[in-house]
Amino acid sequence: MTGQTTFAGRNVTAQNNATLDSASPVPLYQQLFLLLRNQIHAGALRPGQKVMGEAELCDTFDVSRITAKRALNELADSGLVVRQRGRGTLVSDRLPPQPMSSSIDGLLETVGQMGRHTSVRVLFSDMVIASQEAAAKLRLGGGDRALLTQRVRYLADQPMSYLEVWVPEDIGAMILGQKPSQTPVLIQLEQAGVAVASATQTISATLADGTSASALGVPMGAPLIDSRRVVFDAGGRPVEFIRVLYRPELYHYEISMQRVEGDNGRSWIPGSAPQV
Repeated sequence: MTGQTTFAGRNVTAQNNATLDSASPVPLYQQLFLLLRNQIHAGALRPGQKVMGEAELCDTFDVSRITAKRALNELADSGLVVRQRGRGTLVSDRLPPQPMSSSIDGLLETVGQMGRHTSVRVLFSDMVIASQEAAAKLRLGGGDRALLTQRVRYLADQPMSYLEVWVPEDIGAMILGQKPSQTPVLIQLEQAGVAVASATQTISATLADGTSASALGVPMGAPLIDSRRVVFDAGGRPVEFIRVLYRPELYHYEISMQRVEGDNGRSWIPGSAPQV
């Protein structure tokens, strides 16, 4: 189905099969919520502007009334829209904070910038027996201890991420005695003399469990960005394993690439790109 509506004074043609995928494992209401949320964050729907109602959403995107209603409920629960009797659903005048960005370039610089623009609540910091995953990432033996630090990072007073940071016992002892700090653990390690040289990182999606849901103020089963990073010193020893769970509406990750000519044809490599 093709429908037409107005976003911020512009006519936008919306094709059901181009914007919502009924074959996707992501529920239609979630797809519709994300589509509208992105319009708000991009400024196509401005504060105070009316959002399509349930009937319009049904006609435009060929979805059921229940799907449209649930998508609007998600927007309201996220603080992106307000409902006013007689006026309908409007974009909130007090939008949640813009997502925090990080890039693949300059690991320490990105972490430091995040520390300056956010605040932290330390939930736990002490030596414990390393979890199976942490022991494997840090190349520890079974039963070895490590420093575990659990934190919640806030962006404009909203919980943005839940962090579990593991550091080998001998290295963790260098920072364990420090007062709870807003400074990221990685920066503390640098300040203690650890020569951070490289890192590997994986990013995936997961669902909130009881611990992360409570820390981030989201329902159990809510979608989260799952980032896991292992940091190595100049000698190749793993000195930190960190798992961070992000609320996706408050964080995004950016990679800059360049198109280059190689022996096997043109390909993408990491590199700087113009700002957009």
